[in-house]
Amino acid sequence: MRALKAITLDLVGTLLTPHPSVGAVYADAAEQCGVKIPAKIIDEQFPAAFKSVSSKLKPEAFWKEVVVRTLGEHLPYEKREEVVEKCWTAFASAKSWKLTPGSISSLTALRFLGLKVCVLSNTDARIHGVLRELDLLKFIDKVFLADEIGYRKPDVRAFQHVSRTLQIPLNQLAHLGDNPDEDGIGARDAGVLGIIVGGRHAPENCLRAEKLSEIPYVVRAVLTEGKKKGRFSRNVINLLANLRGLPEDKGRSTFRQSVSIDDAVTQAFRKLRLDKPVPEDAIVASWNKLLPLKLARRCAPLRVIEDGRLIIQCESAVIKSEARFFEKSLLLKIRELPGCRQVKAISWVTA
Repeated sequence: MRALKAITLDLVGTLLTPHPSVGAVYADAAEQCGVKIPAKIIDEQFPAAFKSVSSKLKPEAFWKEVVVRTLGEHLPYEKREEVVEKCWTAFASAKSWKLTPGSISSLTALRFLGLKVCVLSNTDARIHGVLRELDLLKFIDKVFLADEIGYRKPDVRAFQHVSRTLQIPLNQLAHLGDNPDEDGIGARDAGVLGIIVGGRHAPENCLRAEKLSEIPYVVRAVLTEGKKKGRFSRNVINLLANLRGLPEDKGRSTFRQSVSIDDAVTQAFRKLRLDKPVPEDAIVASWNKLLPLKLARRCAPLRVIEDGRLIIQCESAVIKSEARFFEKSLLLKIRELPGCRQVKAISWVTA
């Protein structure tokens, strides 16, 4: 049974991507130092340079060596130190990054599902400033960086560190990323549920979603199946097997009427209410307008339960007390949202 309590997310390639590209950022930095190198050449040479440098180096030494190897013969020796420094500082700015489509809505929805949402990344301390500039920290409970915790994915000790810090068992933690080895195999070997976004496959015993915006539905399926069955149902196991190109688990289902993959998907969507709007979607989309922004950032709607009560988690007892002054007006605003007439009351809880 998966009773998930928290999820960690990779950054580069998952929540963030270089903008407009690594080559464009490095080319601009070099040009500021009087060195002109086409961005296309840098983009072509970067992957090989990145793989050739030892990850055991300290972050600044690592990236400066990557820059030198990437620019190669195009970098004049007398300009090397100046250009390398410019390239290093360029990625400390939010203007060199862009959010992956669906990032904000996915982070909000994951918190709505009652999970602690954290970052686990092999990036270095420069990214703290980027996250602040992009105003992402209000969606994230804690940031774990390899340079600060001492372990890099796929080292299982990175996931164990998160587990100890959050005080939850490893099997109640999920990790999301785009790298099958670091984010999939590393998480799986640590006893964490690995979820791969994008790419062509997920490692064995890991899940996969095509886009970041699909992740909340994958997680909700895990939570719902675990809560109702204590395990994945055979239909869901076989659905996932089909999507990943693996053999189905026949078992007792040999004697049952078989259904097509399209029918199985339709049944799963109906069972999990993914085929129609749910009140949670409308509440998440409008959350920052339902309460004063100061309070909205320190509270998170979790879920609407069967009796029509909306569960809202507050950062502390003080915030809960302050937010409850707005309970009546908040409920009225929520009930005016599309598909939210069924919300009858609010229950406040603390983190």
